[in-house]
Amino acid sequence: MSRQNLISAEVEDATVASAIRSINDAKGSFPFLINLSAKERKNFRKMGPKSVDYVNDNLIGAKQFPNSLPKDFPLEEFDKDVTLINKLYPLLVASQALTEGLSDTILALCSDAMKEGDEAYGYLKLAAKTDANAKALVQQIGRRFKRTSKKPEEKK
Repeated sequence: MSRQNLISAEVEDATVASAIRSINDAKGSFPFLINLSAKERKNFRKMGPKSVDYVNDNLIGAKQFPNSLPKDFPLEEFDKDVTLINKLYPLLVASQALTEGLSDTILALCSDAMKEGDEAYGYLKLAAKTDANAKALVQQIGRRFKRTSKKPEEKK
């Protein structure tokens, strides 16, 4: 019987702790980061990679032709915003790559572990037929699979 083993690795606790410190240090370097609600996200105008070029071109135009803009146009703030976007975008891409790698690795590990768990559970169920201790453990494990049945409501 072929067994799945998508990931086979070990990591030291100190390595994980160091990575978490690095991530927290990075977050601390950007105290202006915010978290939006789902409603706020939905209401904001979105900007993808192609829009970065659009905004950059408009900033260049605004700087070259400031007299074409109203006097109260916030050119300095527009420049700050675009500059910050250009600096943060590579961080976003790098952090998304890390997050995707972590997510996919954990998904594969979970798949491995669930398949291994299912196989172990099958062997434990066989052992429970002759071993009372194994039977108690199998009953405990089996609680995960028990469903609570909903009784149909009586019609009046």
